[in-house]
Formats: sequence, structure tokens, C-alpha cells
Amino acid sequence: MKMTSNHKLSGSSLLVVVSTMSILMGVVAIAAQYTTTVSRSVQRTNTMEQALTAADATIETLFTNWRTICRFSPTTPLATSSFLGVIPVPTASQLPTLPSATNFAKAGTSYTINDEYDSAYTISNVKVVAVDATLSSLSSADVPPVPAVGLSQTGTASTTSATYNYVASADVTLPTVGGNTVAKVRRVFSKQQLSPWNWAIFYNDPLEIHPGPQFTVTGWVHTNSSLYTGHNTLWFADKVTYGADWTIGFMPGDARHPETPTTPHWPASLRPALGQEQQPFGLDASVIFGSSSSSSSGATSDSYHKLIEPPVAGSTDPLANSRFWNQASVAIKVDSSNNVTIGTPNSDGTITAFASSNPLYQMFSNAISTNQAIQDNREGANVRLVTLDVSAIENNTSGLSPTYKSSGFNGIVYIYDSSASSTARRGVRLLNGSKIPSTGLTVASQNPVYVQGDFNTGGSPPSNASSSDPTKPQVSGYNRASCSILTDAVNILSNSWNDANSFAGTSSRVASNTTVNAAIVSGIVATASVGGDGSYSGGAENFPRFLEDWSRATLTYYGSMVELYKSQQSIGEWGKANVYSPPTRQWYFDNNFKTTPPPGSLMIYSYVKGRWSVL
Repeated sequence: MKMTSNHKLSGSSLLVVVSTMSILMGVVAIAAQYTTTVSRSVQRTNTMEQALTAADATIETLFTNWRTICRFSPTTPLATSSFLGVIPVPTASQLPTLPSATNFAKAGTSYTINDEYDSAYTISNVKVVAVDATLSSLSSADVPPVPAVGLSQTGTASTTSATYNYVASADVTLPTVGGNTVAKVRRVFSKQQLSPWNWAIFYNDPLEIHPGPQFTVTGWVHTNSSLYTGHNTLWFADKVTYGADWTIGFMPGDARHPETPTTPHWPASLRPALGQEQQPFGLDASVIFGSSSSSSSGATSDSYHKLIEPPVAGSTDPLANSRFWNQASVAIKVDSSNNVTIGTPNSDGTITAFASSNPLYQMFSNAISTNQAIQDNREGANVRLVTLDVSAIENNTSGLSPTYKSSGFNGIVYIYDSSASSTARRGVRLLNGSKIPSTGLTVASQNPVYVQGDFNTGGSPPSNASSSDPTKPQVSGYNRASCSILTDAVNILSNSWNDANSFAGTSSRVASNTTVNAAIVSGIVATASVGGDGSYSGGAENFPRFLEDWSRATLTYYGSMVELYKSQQSIGEWGKANVYSPPTRQWYFDNNFKTTPPPGSLMIYSYVKGRWSVL
């Protein structure tokens, strides 16, 4: 028999084994290479994430320092030179997750947004530079940012709103496989300026709105603290924001509202929302003045009362440009003996009296009456008033377009009784103010102000008639002026007010329809804290205070209501007997304030981190 040899089969098998081994080794090599590539990619990705985190942390530090520097010069747009060499670069101890290096951080030195990346440093090009409205470089380090001016609701350029932009940079270099990883991060910092007169209601402290009858708020609403709304009779017609929290209910400590809270109304696309804190003057007043109390958001408010106080001699005054004492062209002081001084307000809180021949003295001397007394039942006290007769400081009072008697008047008057104390209650009354020159009027006082009768209406407007028309808060042919009242507290006295009746019961103090067209900055008496006497602040619905029976009368109000501080002289709690009955409220935000603010400067600033990018 013939036998078949197996050596050829053995050779083929070996060839298959070798081929398979080669393929497997190739697969393993490819897998190893892939794994190495993926590992390197993951390492580079992780390193990039670490670099971005470090750059972002550096930007945060830049923002904190930039904002702090800006707040100490709140009214001045600062140039790049205010930050270069002033803001410190981060240290290795602040970023311990980064590898230590001899050259850890290097500040940028150029006033432009040009790249100053330095690969020899872990973090380089650390700087904040001012830019123009298009985020482009300026001509030098000493040129302040060019404002980007906003538009009002009417579509015209706003005279009060502006944004000042800066660009912050940080370039982070970290070693990784295959070379360094570099993250170049840029972020826009914006200092936003806006007048509080852009809001219908602006509160620095907790804002409570608990109306009885239906109450519609037109215009923006904002509080830097918490918002409390507990009634479905409240209707918001525009944007509502809050700095801390929003509660459909009542503030803790308020024992005046035992009812079950109900939800207010708002436009479908404008639910109340958390918003940016808006700081008066662009700074927390406690940073400079200190304060013994604060709002629930932690932002102190008592020191903002200095806005309406004379300055103190011998002390540095960082609010010199914001105090209305400093802004006024006329200061009027009444002392304990009813002596009146009319003159120029000085930076040390004194007054340089005008000569009797001075046109401003002649303008105001016949407009002042002193030693008039009323009973303020909310305060439970007799209040001595100094009265400013607005009609006496005007010419052409018989027409609808009066002018001031002196062209030297800038529209701002500071008037006060310096003898006010807890036992000697004092106040300022504005009388016969139905006509105001078109240039406007601002009255400031550290005392409470009592506005008696129609104000800035041109006469008795249609809204005072039985067929009340709140859309016409002035007589035909009269253009209401931009007016503001800044004070410890504002009380509205109707057209029917009589001083003698103030000492009688509420039934003797019956109000009639009255219209007031003015912005108000005023204080409040806050709702009691938990464990207190259960008192309620009165809410925004009682921000202007009342001393009459308004149950058969309407108060028509066009303006803007701004609360920045607690009242320090008018400290009577809301809700006492024999004080008032509420009016029918026809309250509207005056859109004129968007483009034509009252005389004087009062600004709110916010500091915002804007667009973030990686180069």
C-alpha cells in the first residue's frame, strides 16, 4: 500500500499559525497605539479643562478686584490705568491644583486687548482693560471706557442708562504629553448705569405688596431683597425682579395678614424672576459708612439715608457727588427759633447766606412760612412745619407755562428744620405746587415732607373729576414736568386738607380727589421681625402715607417710588386707629422718566460678568 506524507500539511498549519500570530500582534499593536492615542487625548483634554478652570478662577479674581475698585469711585468710569499694576496676579497658593513653577503668574501691561501671552509663565496676560462700545481698544491707558448708551421705551436715546465695558484676560499654560496646552480666556465686565426712576417701584429692602382692591402696577418692579405678594388682587403689568427670594405669602413677623395667601397676576412671558442686585451709587454704603442693620439680602441700607442729609464737617464724603445737599443750588435751614437761612450749601454742611439783593434770596424769601403745626396721627405727635409755597418761586403763574423767578436756580432745593428730634417733630410742606416750570423741580429734605393738594398738574386735572380719567393726570395744555421728592417719608394731603382738622377724628379729615405727578425717594418703617409686635410696614401700597379718610376719594399718582433706607424721623408704625382710610389708587409709572429725569443725579449701578470666550 502506498502511504501519503504529512509534512506538507504540517507546513501549511505552521504558516496559518504564523499568519494568525502576525495578525494578532498587529491588532495588539494597533490597540496599544489607539490606547496610547486615546490616553494622550484624554490627558490633553483633562489638562485643557484644568487650564480653563484656572483661567476662569483668575478671571473671577480679576472681577472681584475690578468691582471693588470701581465701587470706590462709583460715579467715575475708570480708565485701564486704574487697574494695571493695581490688581494683583494670582499666587500658587491660590491655585494649588496647578503645578508649581518658578514663573507662576505675570500681569499684562498693555492698555489694549492685544495678546500678551508668555509661554514662560503658568498664567500670563492677567489684566483688565477699558474698551469702547464695540469692545475695541482705546487710544491710551488713561482713556475711560466709552459708554454704550441704551434706548428708552420710546426708542429714543436714554439720558440715564449706559454701559461701560472692560475686557479681562488670562492665559494659562500647562505641560502635558506632546507639549504644552494653552487656554486663553477672555471675559467682558460691564458696569451698568441706570436711574432708579426707570422703575415704577424700586426697593433696597424687602418689598411687600398686599393691596385690598385690585391694584395694577405699571412699569418695572425690583427689590434688592425678598419679594412678598399674597393677594390675587395684585396685577403686574411689566417686568418684576428680586435679589433674594419671592414668596407668595407674607413676611415673617407680619401678624396683620392672617389670611390664606393667593397668587398675583403677571404677563404670560414675564413671571417674576431672580435679578441682578442694583446698588445705589454703585457701592454698598456699609463699605464706607458702616451700618447697624441690613436687609435680608445682606446689603445694608441705613447709610443710604445720607443721600438726603447734609454732610458732616471734617469727614471724608465719598457720596459728595450724590448727596442732594451738594447738588442743590439753594439750601434753606430753619432753626429751633424759626430763624430762616437761605443760601449756598457748602461741602461741610454749613450754608453761606445770600445777600438780600441776591435773586435766589428774593425768589425764595417770600415763599417760606414757618411755625405751622399739624397733628400726624401715625406718628402720634404734633409736627411743626416749614412750608414752601411753590407758586411763589415762579413767574407766569396765571398761565400754564411758568418759569422760575431766577435763571440761577438749577431746579434743586434742599430744605430742612435742623431742630428735629424725637421730642420735637419737624416737617416740610409743599403747597400750591400744581404748576411747575418745564425744567422740573427736585425737593430734598432729611425731614418728612407733606405734599398738600394737586402737584405738577397745571390745575385741577380730569382725573380729579367725578368721571375720573387716570390717563390724563394734568389739565389740557399743561406738560407735566419731571419732579422728584427725596425725604425721610412722604405724606400726601388732599385738596381738602385743613390744618385745624388734623387734631380731630378721621371723620373730620375727609379727603377729596387729588393728583400727584412726581418721583419719590423715601423711607419705610419695616415689618416687625419674628418675635416682634407683629406690625406691618404698610407695603408699597402705602409707600406714600395718608392722614385722611380717603374712602370716597381717589389718589391719582404718576411717578416712580424708590425705597433706599429706613425712615429715621417718621417712625410711627402703620395700622394705628384714627389715622386714615385708604383711597382708590390709580397709580401709574411715568414713562417720561425714561428720557427726562428730574433735576439732579441719582444712579443705580450693577456690575455684571458678560460674554465669555476662549481664543
